[in-house]
Amino acid sequence: MSDRGLRIAEVRFIHPPSGMRHPIFFLFSVIFFLLCTASFGQQRPLITEDPRLISDGSLVTELGFAYLDRARFPLSGLEGKELSAFDSGLNFGLGPRAEFQMRWVGQNFLWVRNNDGRRNDFGDLALSTKIRILDEKRRRPIISFRPTIVLPNSNDAQGIGTNTTQFFANVLVGKSVSHAFVFGNIGLGILEDPVRLRSQQDVLTYGLAAAVPIGSRLNLMSEWSGQHNAQDFPSPGGENHSQIRLGFQVRAGGIRWDAAGIAGLTSRDARAGLVFGLTKEFILWK
Repeated sequence: MSDRGLRIAEVRFIHPPSGMRHPIFFLFSVIFFLLCTASFGQQRPLITEDPRLISDGSLVTELGFAYLDRARFPLSGLEGKELSAFDSGLNFGLGPRAEFQMRWVGQNFLWVRNNDGRRNDFGDLALSTKIRILDEKRRRPIISFRPTIVLPNSNDAQGIGTNTTQFFANVLVGKSVSHAFVFGNIGLGILEDPVRLRSQQDVLTYGLAAAVPIGSRLNLMSEWSGQHNAQDFPSPGGENHSQIRLGFQVRAGGIRWDAAGIAGLTSRDARAGLVFGLTKEFILWK
């Protein structure tokens, strides 16, 4: 998310990493998940991946912006206000059981704390394939698998990216509850170590999310996601991270609009933030 956005899961609770700064937000998020009874569609503005696939022959385009207050970059030691512009995605429905995805950020802008200037850089490109393993039945959840590779397009000299290659393997699980859909991810991330030669960081990534429909056009969205590293002293970029998002989706004018608030749960996460964007679907073939 970070990968942005590449965070994995299982439909179970994981004890939050030590050092969380917002226990009230965390408790509220957990209670929200337990009480949810409704949902729909692809997951923007969340980063936990929906296990359901888009329809065969469709192209789903995404465009968004994100603002983070007190964003932190451990490798460079920079801290400040970050704006991610043109957070984009292309999703191709390749058949009844496969979907190909591309994710990237056009530009990341960082206003460094204490008036230390401004930095900007391209975001990394993430390529994913989502494969449906099991269909949802009355007593069985839908299960999908999603491998992702993140290519090092950022320039570490700018202090925003790490210029490293990352690989993630995600198991996606989801279940309808009445009119709702609760879903989660769990998996393994293998991160190239930006400091130590011929080394890597192995992390557990997780996410738990729900969407609640309010009428035919509006859906409330909620999420808890992050990554956990078992090492006592991980390299920069491999530290524990955790955040929650609360937001909504609304359909208007043939477009799905979305927005969400973000609260970081560890001392390494941005303190707070906002994300908003839009999603549009096109039919390429039938």
